[in-house]
Amino acid sequence: MASAVFTYATAPVAAQQSESELRTFNISSQPLGSAVAVFGRQSGLQVSLAAATAAGIKTNAVNGTMDAYSALTELLSGTGLYWWLSEDGAVIIATSGSPSGLNETGANQLDLIRISNEAGRGYRGTPDWVYETPSSVSVVTREAIEETGIRDTRRIFDAVSGVYSGDGVGSFPTVSPNIRGLQDSGRVIVSIDGARLNAQDGGRYGGTDIGGIGMAFVDTSFVREVDIQKSTRAAANNAGSLSGATDFRLVGAADIITPGNTWGIEVNSSAGSNAYEFDGSVIGSMFLGESIALTLGASRKQMGQYEPGQYGDVEARYDLTDQNNLSTFVKLEAEFEDVSASVSWLHQLNKFSYDTTVGGFGSNFDARTDTVVADLGWAPDNPWVNIAGKVWLNSSVIDETRDARNSAPKTYIDKELTSFGFVLENTSEIATTIGNLNLNYGVEAFRDSANKNASSSSIDLNPLYASSYGSFSPAGRRDIASAFLNGTIQPVDWVSLSGGLRYDWYRTKGSATYYDTTTQTTRNVAGSITSYWDFVLATWTPAEIATISPFLIPFLQTQMGEVVDGTFHLAGTIISTSTSTIVDAHTDNIDRSDGAWLPSATIEFKPFSWLMPFASYSQSYRPPTITESFASGAVIPSDNIGVNFAANTALRPEKARTYELGANVVVDQLFSDQDRVRLKIVGFYREVDDYIVLGSIIKDGEPDRTYNSFVNLDGTARMRGIEVEGNYDANFFWFGASTTLLDISWPQTTETFDNGTVSTDGQIFAWNSSVPPRFKLTLDTGIRLFEERLALGARMNHVSPTSSARLTNDGDVIEYSESYTTLDLYGSYQFNDHALLRVSANNVTDINYIPATGVYQAPGRTLQASLKLRF
Repeated sequence: MASAVFTYATAPVAAQQSESELRTFNISSQPLGSAVAVFGRQSGLQVSLAAATAAGIKTNAVNGTMDAYSALTELLSGTGLYWWLSEDGAVIIATSGSPSGLNETGANQLDLIRISNEAGRGYRGTPDWVYETPSSVSVVTREAIEETGIRDTRRIFDAVSGVYSGDGVGSFPTVSPNIRGLQDSGRVIVSIDGARLNAQDGGRYGGTDIGGIGMAFVDTSFVREVDIQKSTRAAANNAGSLSGATDFRLVGAADIITPGNTWGIEVNSSAGSNAYEFDGSVIGSMFLGESIALTLGASRKQMGQYEPGQYGDVEARYDLTDQNNLSTFVKLEAEFEDVSASVSWLHQLNKFSYDTTVGGFGSNFDARTDTVVADLGWAPDNPWVNIAGKVWLNSSVIDETRDARNSAPKTYIDKELTSFGFVLENTSEIATTIGNLNLNYGVEAFRDSANKNASSSSIDLNPLYASSYGSFSPAGRRDIASAFLNGTIQPVDWVSLSGGLRYDWYRTKGSATYYDTTTQTTRNVAGSITSYWDFVLATWTPAEIATISPFLIPFLQTQMGEVVDGTFHLAGTIISTSTSTIVDAHTDNIDRSDGAWLPSATIEFKPFSWLMPFASYSQSYRPPTITESFASGAVIPSDNIGVNFAANTALRPEKARTYELGANVVVDQLFSDQDRVRLKIVGFYREVDDYIVLGSIIKDGEPDRTYNSFVNLDGTARMRGIEVEGNYDANFFWFGASTTLLDISWPQTTETFDNGTVSTDGQIFAWNSSVPPRFKLTLDTGIRLFEERLALGARMNHVSPTSSARLTNDGDVIEYSESYTTLDLYGSYQFNDHALLRVSANNVTDINYIPATGVYQAPGRTLQASLKLRF
């Protein structure tokens, strides 16, 4: 920024902040980094923090109603820090007492802080902190979600490098993201404000290639941004994750109330073609006094059965029918002198269904999800204390009504999973001879508790039939706990070192019952033995008579009797035959626990102000889920007694090692005073041991019988790739791109269990139904006109074929979908501060295709319009 022209200011700037734009501030005296974060929330201005910190600097307390720049001046008064307003509207905080020295050398500029009231100018509006973080992270902003219109939550991830939608059934309002080839079963954490959404429902429709089994429900109407972490580390909210996390962060009062007001309302409404019937929401916030704010919201979405594209040869597999969703949201926030707190509740009701094109049957679903999150922060004037705590609860109840099919009548299946947990952490700043050491440490723990129930007219007659419904939503319990410690130090200006250690522990507890059935035939015989030959025929078997002479059998049979199932009977005396099924139930009582130490380390360099290369290493550990630990019954739910599936009592957790090498590039004023370049490029290599898939096992005492079960791969799975996200923004136009190169290799066999006589060679099956494409590219460009009130954009998506999760005998994945290229057009017009109109045309060329990691057809051309009103 050395070439910028700065305006020195230590008082409110009337040209930038009018007297009417007042806000209530309540900021305690605290370290500079946390103070600026609080200021950003309360002022409504964009705040970005780099990896470096201004060590030892304490800010002043700010209380009262004033404009944002007056609050900033009061915040920094007497600290030796000053701020300038650049031509592009950014606030630069520096240690120099005058702008002249900063303009000449920039030596005294605190690069860690930029405050601006503009949206992020990174890829699709990504904020700057992403490009200052030494790891592979991405953010999807609220504006990016709204700009092109999305039919379901999964579409959020289509343009993100290294991330795929993990598609399930097209009409389902669920999401299970795939990061770098890993998804489902907690490999990728899916959460709302840190509350985990762990519900699963695999094999739910009589097929194993339907899509992801994760059943996370997220209403995007209340999402402020989606934070995506593509690897793990020794920090909070990482316990039990193998591949990273996606956290949907919900709106608060600062997102709804505009500067200078004490209340605000936001109304969104959308409608379109191709059965995009209605999507609308109302969110309102107000200050209750100077320190407390209340936010309330409600949303409604109605979607019908869409038509796929016309151009392309994709065979339809399912009729994707309606979804009808209703959500309510409430959030209470408070900020006092050195304490902040909030509590929120998101209540979602989702109705949806599907029909198969073969057989004409399907299922209707009623799902209820409640997510409650309470946060508490305490940051007194003490460098050793900055405590943050969180308690959360998520309850998922899915009621499925399965149409009658084959011999089974209409069946009602209830599946429940409740997760609750907490996080407690503290950050301390310790002065050392080589720089300030920032330590972050704490604990977290959560519990998953699941139950299921099935009922029908046939189950009423034979309750054992219920064992084959909800097989992949079994009852059971899983506990995970973690303790972590990480630290960061900057011994010299151009090097930052970070390292940490986490210990993860788990316990699975419950029982799983599997069934072994045999058929017994009984023949009812009439008549009596009246002669020697009758006696011979009734008591001797054909095999015994054959030892005397094989010629006697046909002679005796024609004279006096007949052979049925290898036994002689008097001719004409069999009057009836009956069969019966003998069911043997076996119950595995499972109580397993284990743990692992998981180190992580990062080194970041800053050879130039615009270039930040980094390297990192981390280990991760994922215990089996309730589904993997206790699943039993039938693979395809039907009216029979569950004889196909049994629990694997020897199942081991998955373990991974991840290496990253990357760089961040942040350049301002490359060709003009107003342009910006933001770029993140990351190469990674990951090894996964004991990857869990579907396979076969033999239970003790049954050497001739195999059961389907979850098993560990015998060998190491490897994922490697390159991810790039970048953007050039010159205000009047922008050009952004995201690309992913991904290669995955799988072991060819699964582990053997129990008596060791059976292994699965070749055709293994990972339960998530697809392997991500090797190549994905998104290009996004557009222009802004009329003082940036009008924005027109276009997005191209190209994806190579998706592969099956099944392998050939050579260990190669099988491609089952074609590559595709789609085009989206979108635009917006800001009438004034209160009204914004958006229009979009998705899949403009009306391509008929299967989306990446999916198995169903995507929607064809869809036109949409939306209107946002703010008061």
